[in-house]
Amino acid sequence: MRGFVFSFARRRRRFSANAAKASSIPRFVHRYSSAMLFTFMFAGGMLLGSLSAKNADVGLLNKMDFLFTTNLTVRLQQPVFATFAASFASNFLFLIFVFLCGLAPWGMVAVSVAPAFKGFGTGLSAGYLFITYGFKGVGFYLLVMLGGTFIFTFTLIMECIQAQTLSCKIAKCVFLGDAQGTSVSVYVRGYLIRSLYFLILTAAASLADMMLWTAFSGLFF
Repeated sequence: MRGFVFSFARRRRRFSANAAKASSIPRFVHRYSSAMLFTFMFAGGMLLGSLSAKNADVGLLNKMDFLFTTNLTVRLQQPVFATFAASFASNFLFLIFVFLCGLAPWGMVAVSVAPAFKGFGTGLSAGYLFITYGFKGVGFYLLVMLGGTFIFTFTLIMECIQAQTLSCKIAKCVFLGDAQGTSVSVYVRGYLIRSLYFLILTAAASLADMMLWTAFSGLFF
């Protein structure tokens, strides 16, 4: 009898654990759905950019160098601080676009453009380096460019999540007439503070770019 009771208790614990695990999956998806969406948009853009690199026109690549690193010759010849300035200016454009989307009721739709386009440029740069310089270009990207890119991509996705949340709150007030004026105004203040932190992280990503370019670019070119 005691063995039966213990066996039943063990089975019940296993059932409870499996039920909790099954219920945790929808909670996880609901909690991190925005992060997963923007990460997917970035990854999809990166894949498309890498596939487009072999057919990209040289003139187009040179024009896009302001947003992405597609003209390595110019970048290697510029002063150290110019590397920081170019990286920060490029990243700042993405960040300010997302920031402004968060303040608009339609921004929740447009905000996903930023990680997708950033991913496209990242894939285009990586594909261009591989096609032009082979495995030396891959090593250059991994050692020199990946650090700053990773920091800013994380920052951009976090800003996208905040912007989407605020845009949804504003849209509910504007289109559905929800009386959430107080909560929205409180969230806006928090949004401004968090965006300032993300701006600092963007500067840190550009600083990492500058340091890695200065330290390791000479090993490859």
